Amino acid sequence: MPQLSTHLAARRLAAQLPALPADMKGNQGRERARYAFVTRTLSSLGADATVTGDRAEDWRRVARQLAILWQMGRDEFRVNVSELERSARAAEAEEPAPAGAPTGTGPHGGDLIFPWQATAEDWISVPGGPSGPFDEATMAMPDRKGIARTVVLIDQGHRFHPGGPQLVSVFLESGVLIERLVAVSERAQAREQWAKDHQEWHAR
Repeated sequence: MPQLSTHLAARRLAAQLPALPADMKGNQGRERARYAFVTRTLSSLGADATVTGDRAEDWRRVARQLAILWQMGRDEFRVNVSELERSARAAEAEEPAPAGAPTGTGPHGGDLIFPWQATAEDWISVPGGPSGPFDEATMAMPDRKGIARTVVLIDQGHRFHPGGPQLVSVFLESGVLIERLVAVSERAQAREQWAKDHQEWHAR
């Protein structure tokens, strides 16, 4: 059992987080946005809640933003933030990863998963957006209120001739799930559709 529950750890980190130095409030507000994200997410974790729907991911994002603030900071602020980043990594390790499909089956019959649960072998579909091989899921730059979306990169090479668009970026709000489809059948259908489109193009 952990010596300190993660919601208490979040409250402790929030209390220990130093104020953002005045010399870090420029840069078009990017560090202020990162700082707001950290405080907002720690507040949620401290209330036994979650921003993304996955508390371990919340901690990962806090740790990453603290690491960036460390890079941009100086002197005592840098030292303090470095210690908090290590604490955030430790808290992340205490959070159990969501197992299986968080909320069941998607509209196409696949498993609903968090974007960061997808792997390079997966074929995914996003709500109201494209489908294709998964490439990457990462946190977008937070806004001034500390709200950050998830950027999902999806390979679209199966839809175009070589040299055409390969990756598309889809921005998802916090808590939105993606659907993991059966990759073998999706690839087969994509090849059939490409051959059909290719034949129709040359028949013009």
